Amino acid sequence: MTQRATLVSGTLLPLNNLLADGVYTAPFKLGSEECEVNLIIDSGSSTMAVLHRRYQPEQDMSLKPTALAQEICYGQGGWLGSVIHTQVQAAQLKLTDTPLALVHKETRHTFLEADGIWGLAYHPLNRCYDLSHYLALQHQRQKYTFPWPFGDQAQVLDQRQLQHFKTLISQAPEQDIPSCFTLMEQHGLCANRFALLCHRSSIHHACAETRQASLKDDSLNQGILILGGGEEQTHLYDGQFIDIKVVHDRYYNLNLKAVGWHGEDAIPLPPTDSKLEQRGSSNAILDSGASLICLPESLFKRLLQSLYRLHPDAASVLEPFIHELSKVQQMLAEGIPCNQLKLEQWPELLFYLEGEKGETCILTCPADCYWQTNAPKHGHAVFKLMGQLPHWPAQSILGLPLFNPYYVVFRRDLGASGTVRFARKKNVSKPAVP
Repeated sequence: MTQRATLVSGTLLPLNNLLADGVYTAPFKLGSEECEVNLIIDSGSSTMAVLHRRYQPEQDMSLKPTALAQEICYGQGGWLGSVIHTQVQAAQLKLTDTPLALVHKETRHTFLEADGIWGLAYHPLNRCYDLSHYLALQHQRQKYTFPWPFGDQAQVLDQRQLQHFKTLISQAPEQDIPSCFTLMEQHGLCANRFALLCHRSSIHHACAETRQASLKDDSLNQGILILGGGEEQTHLYDGQFIDIKVVHDRYYNLNLKAVGWHGEDAIPLPPTDSKLEQRGSSNAILDSGASLICLPESLFKRLLQSLYRLHPDAASVLEPFIHELSKVQQMLAEGIPCNQLKLEQWPELLFYLEGEKGETCILTCPADCYWQTNAPKHGHAVFKLMGQLPHWPAQSILGLPLFNPYYVVFRRDLGASGTVRFARKKNVSKPAVP
């Protein structure tokens, strides 16, 4: 494909959801040796990061070290690492001298079985710290953060190490690093947009004895990332797009006005918290790296009360999932038998969002998206809505269950801060509910 064709029609990367427990990864090649890695595709962050042990940077002749380091915390998980420059390749798009983070320490299970993450949000989330002064004082023979100069080779990051590193970087100059996608656009490799097609938020198990190869071949466990393209892929969607305004170009920040069940009054949300506004944020973010939809606790409780009025059996079915985070995680690993569900009785969940022209637009999350059947094993199901994460502000995380009914185009080149376009995706084989 020529560069001209790439700019017009986009570059397609295949996705699958097997390595990150329902979240999608894409293949990349790094460095002079073109080391193959699978990175989580995350619209809720901006950093490209790869685990040191998966990449083997010592063999990379393209690697250029720096004196920069990063510390990133997500809603769940986080890591520390050095910033290096090397070659990055996504399909036929090749970008030289690209900054990425080499992860030396991570909290347990941050990336699960993936090799790292590719953040597709904006550069203010891609902070790093210049440790030149510290290295000159403490490590006179080392000018760079690679090799990692802080000892303790254990891969798992504990709270003590994290706090020590936070203290160290609090004295260091801070700067933003341009994201890999921004650099691709600036170098003319792709237009300033990308599109996602993702069918699930949990791995689909089509039968009781599913082999890994069969899981990978299941179309419901696959997806597509289109770099530099979107609307031209008319074979992937039906009808008109719904255009949602990005209100801040930090995350893909949206203005969520209300949430409600089909058949019940919508529950209005209060104005965005002033602390979030001061940080250039909003009351909702669109996050492809989240396998659930997480709502502020007060909204989540009201939503459940509204659901129980519509569906009296819902309270008993949901009881195992309505607990603190560790219990929710346990239930996501176990599920409940599908025969408890009667999925056709569960209503659609409606999200009322500010549109590109200030109007109110509605996005729909059907029951077979906020419930995932045949997960975590055949004949079971898991609930993909939850309340507020610990230590997270009163901000909704609109994760994969809201992506799943749609073909989603992130038009960073439309509007003041961008526009996200949603169109109904064309049919894909749906799982039979046992």
